[in-house]
Amino acid sequence: MPEAETELPTADDPARAAMLAAQRGDRAAFGTLVAMFAERVMRLLTTILHCDRATAEDLGQEVFLRVHKGLPDFDGKVRFATWLYAIARNVAISAHRSRRAQKRRAVVQSLDAPLGPDDDRLPQVAGRELDPAVAAGQQEFLGRVRAAVQELPDEFREAVVLRDMEGLAYEEIAMVLELPTGTVRSRIHRGRLWLAGRLQEFAP
Repeated sequence: MPEAETELPTADDPARAAMLAAQRGDRAAFGTLVAMFAERVMRLLTTILHCDRATAEDLGQEVFLRVHKGLPDFDGKVRFATWLYAIARNVAISAHRSRRAQKRRAVVQSLDAPLGPDDDRLPQVAGRELDPAVAAGQQEFLGRVRAAVQELPDEFREAVVLRDMEGLAYEEIAMVLELPTGTVRSRIHRGRLWLAGRLQEFAP
């Protein structure tokens, strides 16, 4: 069992009021939850899966369907975002396994479609364009950061994204990833060092 099984304070959860109302059957409140977290779920899915926006949107619908179905049983002992990200990660893992299985079946069925060096990975596509008003230097840096995050080893990427992009606490990340808190801290530290090495040319 992960170290972080103690209940985390939820009084400061910005989604708590909407979550409680949605549990009582308030459709507008559930819509508020979707509006609050849809973009963040898309970002998490594209980062974990290296998938395009359309794929992430399809999977995002599955995430919120599971949220809607499970909401009556959600006990609120952790922040809504923590519970949501755990569901999103499970959906992403299922999608990745399904995609790999489809690829393997295709290879078995066709000798003309051999596996490539990266065939066990989902396709990676370019991210959305940056604001045209952003200065060229900053644009290059942001592009390199995004590319570097996508290239992070899998064991580091999820932890770094949840901490540095989504702002989850170490204990919350431990719950989402089902890992000891110490392991989460180690992966984030090593992931940041890996990123720093890749972005060394931009260091002051």
